[in-house]
Amino acid sequence: MRIATEQLADIRGGQMVEELTEALAEVVNAVIATGKKGALQLKLDINPASKGDAVVTVTDEIKKTVPQEKRTGTLMFATPSGSLQRQNPRQTDLPLVSAPATPPTLQSTPTESPSLRVVGGN
Repeated sequence: MRIATEQLADIRGGQMVEELTEALAEVVNAVIATGKKGALQLKLDINPASKGDAVVTVTDEIKKTVPQEKRTGTLMFATPSGSLQRQNPRQTDLPLVSAPATPPTLQSTPTESPSLRVVGGN
């Protein structure tokens, strides 16, 4: 009896095993990224090619459940016409203007430290 993995490699000339390998990697990576459960199913339908012959047709189906990261919502405002927009239509715009560019006033610091004197010394 041939090993099952060798038989699977013959289905669709090895293309099924390649697709299964890619699907498995996709599910595993998504499980690691999301911390959520994933699944992979391989279904094989085996049908007789004709009655009495030892010939069968094998059809495969690969199903995968890839966990998705939770998507964040976007806060939108509804207009009276039913459209959505990011800005609140009932809030007026503030007329913003640029402040005049004036050079800052710099103060110099003394380069010498002030002399210290002793008060009420013993």
